[in-house]
Amino acid sequence: MNTGWRQRWGTALAFALPVSGIALIALTGRLHHTTTLMLAIVGISVAVTSRRIAATAGLLGCAGWAATVAAEPRLRTPELGYYAGQLILAGLLGTLLHHVLRRRQRQLGTARDQAAAVAGRFESLFHASPAGVAIADDRGTLIAVNPAFCELAGRTETELVGDSARPYLQGETAIGGERRFLRPDGSERWVWLSAGADAGGQWTLIQLQDVTAARETDRLLAAVSTTARRIRAGEDARDTIIAAVLDLAGADSVALLELQDDTLVATRTSGSDVLGTRVPLDSASMVGLVYQSGEPVFLADPAQDPRVSAALLQRVGAASMMWHPVVSGGVVVAMLVAGWRHRIASIDDHRTRAVALLADETALAVEHERLLHRLEHMAFTDTLTGLPNRRAWQDDLRRALDRARAGGRPLTVAVADLDHFKRYNDTHGHQAGDDMLQRAAAAFGAQLRPGDLIARWGGEEFAITLPDCTPREADAVLERVRAATPGAETCSIGHATWDGTESVERLLERADTALYAAKNAGRDRVHAATQVAAHV
Repeated sequence: MNTGWRQRWGTALAFALPVSGIALIALTGRLHHTTTLMLAIVGISVAVTSRRIAATAGLLGCAGWAATVAAEPRLRTPELGYYAGQLILAGLLGTLLHHVLRRRQRQLGTARDQAAAVAGRFESLFHASPAGVAIADDRGTLIAVNPAFCELAGRTETELVGDSARPYLQGETAIGGERRFLRPDGSERWVWLSAGADAGGQWTLIQLQDVTAARETDRLLAAVSTTARRIRAGEDARDTIIAAVLDLAGADSVALLELQDDTLVATRTSGSDVLGTRVPLDSASMVGLVYQSGEPVFLADPAQDPRVSAALLQRVGAASMMWHPVVSGGVVVAMLVAGWRHRIASIDDHRTRAVALLADETALAVEHERLLHRLEHMAFTDTLTGLPNRRAWQDDLRRALDRARAGGRPLTVAVADLDHFKRYNDTHGHQAGDDMLQRAAAAFGAQLRPGDLIARWGGEEFAITLPDCTPREADAVLERVRAATPGAETCSIGHATWDGTESVERLLERADTALYAAKNAGRDRVHAATQVAAHV
């Protein structure tokens, strides 16, 4: 069904409905059939996207009614005034609903555009985002907020950073929904809150969208909003979307096909036995056609179309089917395929919009997931060397210490420092200094054993974890690390082996003391910390 045909069909239907309502009144001579005309006017206002067609159809209905009443004396009953008033109210209500829906469509279009760009340009868009965005760590502390977030909260960045994120998340098991905020100046804001955490629960992304003026219009899309909340609450986006399409589109079967290499693979299904089915993108199938065109297709009788596999129809058990692409950043990344066991001649606007909006939510969920992964990577990676940063290394050290305690195995930590690095920086410039840090990180890492971990501690210092490593074995490994220092530069290394009871802080303190001992002894050497009595 092409777009032009759908538009002509929709226009004809928009005018046919009020005409049929007027004809019913004229033929029956019953004024109470005005109710049918009123419903037609309101329905057209909601279903037709063209303002001109909706207005013309509404005026046609009202004018036709007035002409019919004028021509038929038997219609001029005492109830005439009542029905005339109700008809006028129906027209006004239809106008309001049409305006609200068009406004909401514009808002959703803007949201889709923003979501498509956010993954690739997150860092540059963070502070320019029109929506309030904040990032909280695993302790529930805000570590970054953008100006829009500050505006909605009515507080400055200095006041928010370091403060608790609990006021923006409190009271919800599934994070997401409307919130009423009373700002310090006494003004009120209604915001839409969405938040999602990474798989490890280390970081939470909080988004606040000002919906003060549009709060009532959101109720018109309650089903789609519920789906969005569930997605952003961390539920499996695939299962949520499959269930929502089944519910909102009234489908009997739904499959989600996701792009893997050059093939679309059925990763989630409901109501059909096609899980794991693979469809090449260059095939002449309907899936291949929709992927190439990026446009949805509905077939009332798919069995009559040679592009639809007969074997697929038998497995799905569908009499009518719809294929809808999931587009992110202008690229098809997945596809929703819905089927109905009983033939339906056409798919109404409600079902079409439901599937389209859920396809958009799928794209948003994919981008949201990618963004969380990118944030997690940024939070635990040193941008210069590509090594894990101090936070990532400390988390790994605590896990390594737990394993050593549980298994009674040795654990050694070391701190390596490039000697005279400040002098090197001053002599050769900061660019050369950065290059030296990158080469040193690569050279040091190449000398470690599988299971060891090196991270950039800060400046020219590197921290190293050596699980299952005694002091003697650590000397051998770290001597290789020291000897691998690039160019004519040298490094000093201090290391300490866990005594079986001491804290992480105490273990690091002893390794750091050993490093200073290596520096004081002339640099370019490895120094082991003195074993001490166990600390309780």
